[in-house]
Amino acid sequence: MKIGNAQLTRNMDSYCINELSIPSIILMENAAISVVKNINFDNFKSFTVVCGSGNNGGDGLAIARQILAMNMNMKINVFMVGNHSMSKDCNINYDILKNMGVKINHIVEEQDIKELSKALNENDMTIDAILGIGLSRNVEGIYKKVINLINENSKYTLAVDIPSGMMCDKFGILGTAIKAQTTISFETYKRGFLANNGEDYTGIIKVEKIGIPDYVVNMFNQKEYLTEINDIKNIIKKRNKYSHKGDFGRVSIIAGSERFTGAAYISIQAAVRSGAGLVTLCTKQSIADILKGKLVEAMTMTYEDENFQDLIMNSDSIAIGPGMGNNDFTLNLVRKILSKEGCPVVLDADALNVIKDNLNILKDSKRKIVITPHMGEMSRLTGVSINDINEDKVNIAVNFANKYGIIVLLKGYNTIITNGIEVYVNPTGNSKMASGGMGDTLTGIITSFIAQGYDVFKATILGAYIHGYVGDKLSNKMFCVNASHIIEELPYSIEEILR
Repeated sequence: MKIGNAQLTRNMDSYCINELSIPSIILMENAAISVVKNINFDNFKSFTVVCGSGNNGGDGLAIARQILAMNMNMKINVFMVGNHSMSKDCNINYDILKNMGVKINHIVEEQDIKELSKALNENDMTIDAILGIGLSRNVEGIYKKVINLINENSKYTLAVDIPSGMMCDKFGILGTAIKAQTTISFETYKRGFLANNGEDYTGIIKVEKIGIPDYVVNMFNQKEYLTEINDIKNIIKKRNKYSHKGDFGRVSIIAGSERFTGAAYISIQAAVRSGAGLVTLCTKQSIADILKGKLVEAMTMTYEDENFQDLIMNSDSIAIGPGMGNNDFTLNLVRKILSKEGCPVVLDADALNVIKDNLNILKDSKRKIVITPHMGEMSRLTGVSINDINEDKVNIAVNFANKYGIIVLLKGYNTIITNGIEVYVNPTGNSKMASGGMGDTLTGIITSFIAQGYDVFKATILGAYIHGYVGDKLSNKMFCVNASHIIEELPYSIEEILR
């Protein structure tokens, strides 16, 4: 699913109007129809439609007309907020409604709100068409009062294109915003929906087409996507019945220390259970024997082993970092591996902590590199505060990936995956998975898929989606989901997706 911003929408509309000669009023009509078809008239029989004076307000007026066209006896109260001059298409729909004998209540001052308050309490659904995607300043005055009143009194709110007061291009709320139960977004999923608390304002999001040809959307698309199950089905491959373990790759995971044996174990098991052919743990001599007894389906090797260098050179993918410790030993090992040509490398946990002051290691490496930071690690790598990252995590991830020529997987709600050109936002996963070892699990899965021959970027997208998919599936029947639960379920869920 394509993710869009305000400029993308303006570009699409402009092209359709100026190059294809599609009148803007037709696009508005299509938008209204797409909203109405999503209303269950068995459940909702009376409506409060609250409009602004721009094209979003015009959508609202057209929606009111479409509802009335279905049944002129339908109870509907229409309000317009503010005293700004109307856009051309908004004005057309305003005149049509007036000609149909529909009363339109104007809210300019606080005393005008009384009628709105009454309608909100009486009607089944409120349709928010006040402020659209072009909003760039804080909501104030009568608009703020109206939005707060809707939030306090509406029984059910449907937002048109975007909840009024929500930012379109970045993550955040402009002072106050509509808290909708459903949002009908036109043509694209808006970037602002990706905010950590975005769902509190959008509710269920449905993306509807309004008559813009796909090639026009693709023409202006900024290569940002919300990963969907069909994307994953197009990436993942069924196994050839004649294949053998050598066909599914050699994974080497460099991990663990005396304090953190679990991180090594989890990442190894995740790689094994997600289908890698041969998996080897490379770790310290002091913990090798402990882990060797637990890792029945994987091999174990120490850094002192004479075959260690050969293993690294002959691997199809390498992960380094889980549980290693933030120390010079880890830094030197990361530097040594990245300084040599070879297979792709996934950097996680302590491998990220040790390079924060040595980022030239990334730029100078000839390997394909994936980094998997959480917000704290990304903050340390970039010098940007966690709050600032949260507000603009897409651009920050893209810029970092571009600067260092790597793939960035920025963990968190709506995980960002980017190669600096394309962006995929992963929607799977939930708070029941918030426990130690989840990052190690993800590292093992991604490294496994890379070794199996998947394109590095696609393997990262695939790993993130499946990791969260399994978590979501288990969360339906579990209070909390731990790394061991994910690992156990992995091969079953991967096969489920393949069918």
